[in-house]
Amino acid sequence: MYVTVAFAAFCWLFVATALVLRDRYGLRRRGAVGLTLTAAGVPLGVLSGLVAVVGLERALTVWNDQLALLPWGLSRILGITVHLGIPAGLPGYAAGAGAALAAAGLLLSLGRRRHAA
Repeated sequence: MYVTVAFAAFCWLFVATALVLRDRYGLRRRGAVGLTLTAAGVPLGVLSGLVAVVGLERALTVWNDQLALLPWGLSRILGITVHLGIPAGLPGYAAGAGAALAAAGLLLSLGRRRHAA
């Protein structure tokens, strides 16, 4: 139940952001949705692109060394991606999805702003 509520609250963050942009900043619905998509896509694209450049196995190993999520010997012997069954191309796919979200958001946000009187 906790995971369901936490995921719903995370999704609600984007809805609330678009509503604030529309109601308080005077943007049209299309522009508010576009800027929200851009704000979600840019960090996803940049961070997953960074992981893709560094290498998924290396990035997860450094993260595991800091947080000790998996037993040290097991993650070193098997490799984290093999142990957890994570596809090696996942960062590239996520970077592409982030770039697509950012591009769609920028296209939607183009246009004139509505100014509150």
